[in-house]
Parts: sequence; structure tokens; C-alpha cells
Amino acid sequence: MSYTIQIWEKPADWPWPTTKAEADAQYERAEAGPQVPMNPKFTAWAKAVEQRSPGFWDIYLGGPEMTDPTWGVGINTRASDWGAPFDDGWEQAVRLGLNLYDPQSGVHYLGNGDAPEEPDLPVQRAARARKAGDDATAWAEYRHWAARGNPHALYALGRALRFGTMGQRRHFDLAAALQLMGVHDAETRKDAQAFYGRFPEQAKERVQALMVRLKAAPGEQLLRIVDEERKAVDDAVARCEQLALYSRRRIEATDALEPAAAQGHEVAAFLHALDVVIGWEQPNYENARTWCQRAAEWDYEPAKRLLAVMHERGWGGPVDTQQTAKWNAAAQEQRQQALKKKQAQEASESPGGLSLAPMTPAAPAPAPVVWTGNPLRDLPGWYAREGDPHAAFHLGTSDEHGRYGGPVNLAEARAWYAQAAEAGHADATYNLGTFVESGKGGPKDAMVAKALFMLANTRGTTMQIADLRIKPQDQGPVRAVVTALREPGRLRAVLQERGLSPSIAAPGASSSAAVAGAVAAGLSATEWGRADGAPAAPVAPARAQPSQPPSPSRWRSRVDDEEEEDDGHRHGAQSSFSLHLGHVALAIGVANAVLLIAFFKPGASFRMGMFGLGLVAAFGAWRTARDFDWSPLARAVVAVLAAVPMVGMAVCLGLLFKAVRERG
Repeated sequence: MSYTIQIWEKPADWPWPTTKAEADAQYERAEAGPQVPMNPKFTAWAKAVEQRSPGFWDIYLGGPEMTDPTWGVGINTRASDWGAPFDDGWEQAVRLGLNLYDPQSGVHYLGNGDAPEEPDLPVQRAARARKAGDDATAWAEYRHWAARGNPHALYALGRALRFGTMGQRRHFDLAAALQLMGVHDAETRKDAQAFYGRFPEQAKERVQALMVRLKAAPGEQLLRIVDEERKAVDDAVARCEQLALYSRRRIEATDALEPAAAQGHEVAAFLHALDVVIGWEQPNYENARTWCQRAAEWDYEPAKRLLAVMHERGWGGPVDTQQTAKWNAAAQEQRQQALKKKQAQEASESPGGLSLAPMTPAAPAPAPVVWTGNPLRDLPGWYAREGDPHAAFHLGTSDEHGRYGGPVNLAEARAWYAQAAEAGHADATYNLGTFVESGKGGPKDAMVAKALFMLANTRGTTMQIADLRIKPQDQGPVRAVVTALREPGRLRAVLQERGLSPSIAAPGASSSAAVAGAVAAGLSATEWGRADGAPAAPVAPARAQPSQPPSPSRWRSRVDDEEEEDDGHRHGAQSSFSLHLGHVALAIGVANAVLLIAFFKPGASFRMGMFGLGLVAAFGAWRTARDFDWSPLARAVVAVLAAVPMVGMAVCLGLLFKAVRERG
């Protein structure tokens, strides 16, 4: 390293040099310029570096005699750690728009962050931080130089977003665009083009459009575009998880989930693996394993555990014990690394190594897993035990109606509905209200049921609060219950406090004896619950068996849970139909009114018949208006049909009144 560095400022109307020859010419031109008082930026630079790195720079500010347009400073290279102060000196020069020139090595360190002779020099600090395991510093440094157009930094950002390194989440479109923009030699060009070549044509068009935007964005705007594109994917996944809590909008949720998974979002891929099984009429276990495999390879720990179960049980492919052991070990290693990292962080934040974090009770041991042999129940069951509300709702409907080869188990259904409702699932909240109101699967409580219906309404269900007929004196207590139920993670606790828990242990409750026995027998978590401790037998992926439509569990017409969801996926329907007395009354009133008009002459029988049937139709219209899940179009059709006999009834009343007056 040289011992003298020349500092100079490029005039604003000079272009930034891109080659060593251009930089040499500009420096010589500046050095030969007129004698002027010392540039105040030189003084600002000197104060900054001396304050940040005392004893490293040999600086002489001088007095009025200092009139050179360039300024020389010395470097103390005897110190072994001079690299970081020198990088800091260049950073301070960039901040002030000054250039550093090393005449001994001929390297120009420009104020725009470039080094024409060695373009990788700006990112050496980032490379050292990356090698030392300091991902946060490395990422910040690469961003810093990428904003200045450094190709090495652009390529490094693209690689990080491609492989999920430096603590960043994947984004394949951005990764391809940044890598193509940052190619700087034959090797990087080959790698970037090979990655881009794997994209389908539609995705290539997206990448090209993104490159146009990035190339047209100067400086920090490029970073803003990168951040906005990444945030858009994260926001889409978060919105999808919220929409999935309202099952009638699951199509919209799925439409947002799959593109996010295709961009490399590991959580989206993990959730999509569940959706392709329970979100459609024909479950696709092979597709579920593919998405789970991707999420596992993208380093998502729950996906690794699920993939191990898939290989063990034969869901979506053949049984493979080696893959089961591989992914179980990978998940365990990741959990241990996360635990060590957490412990190290707590130790660094605690004085004298004494942790000040509040002690949390030990988590209960997991319950034994009992496999039914039907993947359409076992796979969602795995997700439900992980806390997925949509899977819990799926199991609730399965137990309520005895689907997928299992018996009707109202207590278990009530427990699954409670778990999903606690997570915010609107339809599960509504179904739980029907259970609590009627006493299915456990005790009943009219006030809590009304509170659950109100809560379901606020979460997006179509049930109307007006139908509850809450008395004025009960509104305050009911709203107090709603407030308690909507507290995060408190719904099941409130039910237990009021004695409304299911008549069985809640799903996922611990069983210490069974767990201890499993551990003693050396069984894996996926083998718990087998009475004989035998290894898992291969289970071929089973297709969903058609189930009979269940009868309404409540006199109030409502959505038939999962059946309506599936129909909504297939046909885009917004509501469901449930036959009851109101529909029958409306149909009889309309049909008989038409018959009377067509076959009877105007007379007493006609007038009395129209009057009576008009009353029947009026009752039918009133009753069907209580179908809260009807669309506006369906309501309009009902209103038109009901108007036919009701108009006839009004005419008959007028005729009868006229006849009475004539007789009088």
C-alpha cells in the first residue's frame, strides 16, 4: 500500500471517469489548475477521519500558504489494522464528493464510489463482513454500493435474493434482474443467463420489465424499487393469510398465494402445500409434496418436519425412510441453531451473563399422533396441530359431518372450531356459535352464542346481527363477552372459564404418559400413538370420498361449511341454499296464485283463494329474507316472486271491501 494519498475534487461540469486513463487525465488537469485557498471540504474530511480513526492519518492542514488544488496526506501503514480506517476515509470522501488518488499504485478511489482500475474494491468490506458471518453489515454494504451502480454489488444482491442468503428472503424476479445487471465477467454472465433461462416466457417478460425500471432508477430509487417489490410479496402473503380466515374468499387468497410461492417465498409455498389438498374437489398430494419440498429447501423449518412425515407416510409419493431421516435431522439441526442464537443474544443483552428475560413455562409435550390412514384428514391434521386455522376448520367440518371415513364427533368438532375461531377464522366462529347455542359437543349458553355470532359478523361472515334479537338489557353483557372473546389467544380460555369447553380434551392437548412411553420406545414424533410401536406402514395417497350433504345443524339457514366452500371454488358462488318452510310457503303461494289466475273465473273462490295464498306468500317472503348469505340478485328475485301473490292479495282485499259496502 502507498504512503501518500492525493485528495482532489472534480468540478461539477466534468463527467465521472469510467477508465483509468480518464481518471488520470482529470487528476492531472485538476492538479494543474489555478492556485486557490484550501478547499473547505478537505478540512471537513480531515476532521472526520481524525475523529473516527485517530493516529492513522498523517495530516497537515497548514495555513494561508496552502493554495494547491490537490492535497496530499500520509498513511500510517505500520499498523496491522489500517484497512478499516482506510475504508472509512474513502467513505468520508464519498460523502463529501471528494476523490482519493494513490499515485504509487495508480488506483483512483472516486467520490461516486467507483474504482475504475479495480471495480471490486468498493465491495471488499462487504465481502469481508460476509466471510466473517456478519450478514447485516454485508447486506448494508452491498446495498450502499449497488445504489451507485457497482456491478459487483448488484450481482451480490441478486445472488442473495436468489438463494436466500445474508438473512434475506428469496425473490426470483428481482434476483434474475439484478444478476443480469451486475454481470462483470464471463463466469457471472454464464451464471446469470443460465438462471434467467429457467424462467417461463411470461416470467421473462416480468424480469425484462423490472430491469427497465431498475436501470432507469438512479441511486436510492433503485433500492426503493427493490424494497417495494419485496414488500409487495410479503404483503400479498399476509393478506392471503387474512383472507383465508374468511373461507368464501379463499379463491382470492389462493390467487395471491401461489404467485408469492413461485417467487421463492417459503411460507407461501408451505401454506400452498395445504391449499392444494383441501382447497379443491380433487386433492393433489403430489403437488403438495412438491411445494413442501421447495419450502424445506428454502430453509423453512416446519416444512422440513412435514416433508419428513410425507416421506414416512407416503403422501404424494413413495415411502422413503432415508429422506425421512434426512429431513428430520435437518429440522432438528435448524431448531438447535435457532436456540443457540437466541441464547447467545440473551447472554449478550444480560449483565454479567444473568438473563433478565421473564421465565416462561415449559411447553407441554405434544400429544400422540393418531393416523387415520386417510391423507385428506391426516395432512390437514398435521397443519392444524401446527396452529393453522384453516386446517382446524377443515377438521371441524370433518368431525361434525363424519367425512373422510371418520365418525361424527361433535365434541372434537367443537374443539377444532374453537381453535380456528381463536385464530380469527370467521366461519369457524359462526359454527362454534351454533354449537354453543344448541349444546352440540358440550354445554350451551345463549349469551355466549350471540357474542360469537356478533364476533363472526365483525370478522366477515354474512350473518346479520339484527337476526339475533338481543334485548336492550342484554346488549352490554353480550358486548363484554365479545370483547373478551376477541382478545388474541383468549377465546378458548374464556370458554373454559364459562364452562363451555368441549366434552373432550382440546385438540393438541398433551398426554404425558403416552409421550414418555414413545420416547422410551425410541419412536419418532410421527410414530407416537401407535399402540404396538410398530413402524409406519406405507399408505397410498387416498382420494377424497364423496360425502352426503349434511342437514342443517341449526334452524337458522346458514352456509353448509365445507360444501359451500368447495362449490364457491368451482363456480364462484357467493352463498348457499338451504330448504326450509319459508321457501316452501313462497313456492306454494306463487304456484297456486298462477293456477288460480289461469283456471278460475273472478268470483268469491278466486278472491278468497288469492287472499289466503297471498298470506302464505307473505310468510314465505318474510322467512326467506332471513337467509343472510343470499346475494343481492337472489334477494331481488325473491322480492319479484313474492310480489305476484301479494299484489293479488291487495286486489282481493279491495274487491272484498267493495263487495261488503255494496251489500251494506
